[in-house]
Amino acid sequence: MAQKRISRARKRDLEQPDEFLTLTSRILGKISTHWKPLSAGFGAIMAIVMGIMIHGYFGDMAEDKAFTHLNQTMRRYASEVSRQDTAKALDAIAPEFEVLFSKYGNRQGGLAGRMIFAQMNYQAGRIEEAIAQYKAAEKGYSDGSFSLSAAQSGLGYALAAAGQDDEAIAAFSQVLGGPDPVLKADAYYQLALLFRKTGQDAEYRESIQNLRETYPTFMYAELFPEPK
Repeated sequence: MAQKRISRARKRDLEQPDEFLTLTSRILGKISTHWKPLSAGFGAIMAIVMGIMIHGYFGDMAEDKAFTHLNQTMRRYASEVSRQDTAKALDAIAPEFEVLFSKYGNRQGGLAGRMIFAQMNYQAGRIEEAIAQYKAAEKGYSDGSFSLSAAQSGLGYALAAAGQDDEAIAAFSQVLGGPDPVLKADAYYQLALLFRKTGQDAEYRESIQNLRETYPTFMYAELFPEPK
């Protein structure tokens, strides 16, 4: 049987680095460089979002249209943020994210877009919008998935920033039921901070103990005062 030939145009496409992943990694790298986290543990979230995007992109090529739209939206954001502050750039790009959500809200590309848009709003101090976007993303992911845990973790940070401590505790507690050890270790850490803040001494002691016993190499475990 004759081997099917690959066209020259297709061959050139295959030889080029993936434009979506290359562009997005640059943009997310820039965002994370200027990130203002609530704690040291939050720095990992942007890498997590990138992992979700890569998984979705390669996991189902039927997502191509959704990720293409997200790529175009991120390209526009990169252009906007290069010539004005992040808040104004976010205002300019928000309608394009809304189009993405309306067309592809249930696709992996749309859900990854919600996670990115939530992070952007968090960075700009628009916490209520960040909370809304994290909650919307949370509804789109399956139980027990890495992506769901990432959305719950981001939601916990946003709720804590809004002073909604009980809700933040509930969000981080859900992360503990997820599959990812990095997110779970950070959830114990954030829960300890929240329990200490709200004067829940027994819960604080339990979180510290669980963190130190389950994740003894977690770099921030020793920063807490010894439980009384």
